[in-house]
Amino acid sequence: MKKRVLILENDQDTADMLKFLTRQLNVDVVTSDKAMVASDVKRLSPDLIVSSDLLGAQLGGDLCKTLKSKDSTREIPVILVSAADNLPKIARENKADAYIKRPFKMNDLVDLMTDFLYRKKVSFA
Repeated sequence: MKKRVLILENDQDTADMLKFLTRQLNVDVVTSDKAMVASDVKRLSPDLIVSSDLLGAQLGGDLCKTLKSKDSTREIPVILVSAADNLPKIARENKADAYIKRPFKMNDLVDLMTDFLYRKKVSFA
């Protein structure tokens, strides 16, 4: 069964780029331009979530914190993406498994996603 990545990004150009990059990893990709409730995430059953911290009215960090507080979703790795100067703090406080600061090199994100999808690298957030 193919692995599945959930991309949460409200900027369409960035979402398209992330979708293109993620498909290179031979995985199913699901995208949304807004945060989801935990039950929807559980139903999609992603192997990895890549989320912008700014998702319209909700913060990706808040969603991450909610997912990590529930038994049914806490094991799903979450990578937060943001240009915020305090991203390491945001990631740590919301229990993200990793983070990547914008602007980023595409290869850095692909390597990070590959680590979580195939090598189960220990988190560093």
